Amino acid sequence: MTEKDVKKVFNFCWLDQFNQEDLDERKLYLNSGVDEECIGSIAYHILRYNRIDKGIPVEERKPIILYINTPGGSVSDGWGLIDAIITSKTPVYTVNQGMCASMGFLIFIAGHKRFTMPHAEYLMHEGYTGIIDNMSKAKDRIDFEAGELETVTRQFVLNHTKISEEFYDKKYRCEFYFLPGEAKRLGVADYIVGTDCDMDEIV
Repeated sequence: MTEKDVKKVFNFCWLDQFNQEDLDERKLYLNSGVDEECIGSIAYHILRYNRIDKGIPVEERKPIILYINTPGGSVSDGWGLIDAIITSKTPVYTVNQGMCASMGFLIFIAGHKRFTMPHAEYLMHEGYTGIIDNMSKAKDRIDFEAGELETVTRQFVLNHTKISEEFYDKKYRCEFYFLPGEAKRLGVADYIVGTDCDMDEIV
């Protein structure tokens, strides 16, 4: 085995140990686009921690911390993770490490407590469809996304933030970027790390 091979094995073992330590501490990461693979893994661990915690009073359960830095992605996979978060009896805290955009924004506001780093960014918008199909099927999908799904999304944002109906309707069809101060004012984030709490709250 060459020195290069030894380093590969060492780095793999170190990374595996690091990941296992985080899982033991209930720390999960969404540091990529929202897709089936990463969301399936995160949702699985949220369900697993709830299974472990069965019989323990909710107020005594160790929280799950989900660190997020994502440009968004799959709507259906994102809602799968949101459902895992909002139905979790074990508290799930979300932390915006850099960017919570599009579907990442919706996942962030699902957290039972929400923390933001001082220079993190947010993006709320109507999203992208990316439909490739024949005209009639594409129309069916667009009607669904612009109808039922948009209604559900709108209500979810209104229920989980201080954003008003008027403000939402004004901003949703544009690219609404904002920073932590605005996030806290709008009830998107609860705590700005370094201002409202220190690093110990999220590590």
